[in-house]
Amino acid sequence: MTGLPLISILVANYNNGRFIAETLESAVKQTYLNKEIVVVDDGSDDDSLQVIEGFMAEHPETKIKLFKNRDNKGCGRIKRQCVELSEGEYFCFLDPEDTILPETVESLMAVFKDHPDYGLVYCTHYLCNEKLEPQSVSTYPGRIPEGQSHLTSSEGHISALALCSRRVYDQTSGINAAYQVSEDQDLYLKMEEKAPVFYVDKPMYYYRKHDHNTSWNEQKTFENYYWKFQCERAAYRRRKKNGFAIDNWSRREMRKKAFSFYLRLLKHYVKR
Repeated sequence: MTGLPLISILVANYNNGRFIAETLESAVKQTYLNKEIVVVDDGSDDDSLQVIEGFMAEHPETKIKLFKNRDNKGCGRIKRQCVELSEGEYFCFLDPEDTILPETVESLMAVFKDHPDYGLVYCTHYLCNEKLEPQSVSTYPGRIPEGQSHLTSSEGHISALALCSRRVYDQTSGINAAYQVSEDQDLYLKMEEKAPVFYVDKPMYYYRKHDHNTSWNEQKTFENYYWKFQCERAAYRRRKKNGFAIDNWSRREMRKKAFSFYLRLLKHYVKR
């Protein structure tokens, strides 16, 4: 492990006791040796803590740190907490119901070895059923076209799994603790404003679709749309203020997005 930067695999858990042992197992099996696994439990009321503590007892040779919140603080706050409690020069989030291939971290870290100036390296993922059986490869992540950015891209986007440089993260305001959804997208937008990002065209993350999954639950559709618009608008305003190039977007494009959002907001409340 001498000379290898420490990488933190961050797991923000809330009531995923039935999946989290499988998640942690995939983190432990990473071929990259100098790693720590940081788990923050956000006030779970299922058997999550018993499962996590049992797993830790079975893997005493692995550096696993568990932190427990008495009360549920919400997605943005707990993920920010994960970063603050970790020590790695690089970090990535692994959702507590998902898994990664053994070579995932090592493959992404290899890019940083050749390009230490990068801020973030990401890959694509498998869309899986509840049994974690791949159904397809996601078409959302991909290489961002030249002349565009994650904010303005019409094709490729940043998504799971993303390995982040803490040096670059520390140049941003970090994860917005107020965000309940899209806190990761908000972070990606901030990171690309500080350093280049790079896409590895290989699915190395298994994304589990199930009834309680935040971003797939149909009841959360409007909430997802709401927070995504908030982080895009914040990025647009931040870039205008700081003189950051906004690529192929004009002020008119942002106004069209805002109009679409408020129209959808109106329809949402009329239905209620």
